[in-house]
Amino acid sequence: MNENNLEFLKNTLERMDFPAEVGNKLAKEVETQKPDIKLGHEINRNNETVQFDLNFRKSDTSDMYFFNSYQATLKTGNEAHDKTQEFRIRNGNNMGMDEAFNLVAGRAVQKSMVNGDGDAYQAWLKVDFSQKDNYGNHKMDQFSERYGYNLEKALDKFPIAELGKPEERKELLESLKAGNSTAVSFTKDGKEALLFVEANPRLRTINIKDEKGVSVRRDQLEVKDHSKSAKISETKDQTQKTGKKQGLSV
Repeated sequence: MNENNLEFLKNTLERMDFPAEVGNKLAKEVETQKPDIKLGHEINRNNETVQFDLNFRKSDTSDMYFFNSYQATLKTGNEAHDKTQEFRIRNGNNMGMDEAFNLVAGRAVQKSMVNGDGDAYQAWLKVDFSQKDNYGNHKMDQFSERYGYNLEKALDKFPIAELGKPEERKELLESLKAGNSTAVSFTKDGKEALLFVEANPRLRTINIKDEKGVSVRRDQLEVKDHSKSAKISETKDQTQKTGKKQGLSV
């Protein structure tokens, strides 16, 4: 067994967000020196389940193994409706496990990419499950910075309490760029509601859903005077601080 090669593969898996248990499984399989190794790993998050199937192949001329690709499958409980996408391992543009999870769940992910000339750039990625390429994989849509999607401006159109607090605003932006469906507090007509938001680069806006995953109409929540959305969250924050000083329950 090539220890240096195994260590390299385990480090690659770690950089791609796969847990240590996957690397440990690989180590046991490498000991058998079989030509092909397939590893399975399943994740359950917020009522979503994704199965990962990792593919390794041994060199024909040495004892080195190569991590070639992995498939991520969103398990729906009905195989006919499951969604699978293959992610090939290449230098520069490898998709991490968490990113793949969100992509097969139908959400967009912002990622640092490298073009053919070796130049880095930022782009939003989203799987188009309605189209397949010549290899049977689904098309991956890209929305570069030139497309004009500004997540922060899209969020500022809505009365989201977290936007009025710098640290929470930063955390929200990072979570959405990673492709997560993130819980936030909406304040409308004096009422507060906990809803979930997702980035929608294609339409240059955000998706809004309730706790059951049902879409909520954006026009019912959007603040026409966009400056008010930040004021609402700032006012709420100041009220909470004042209440604490006076010993009130808010």
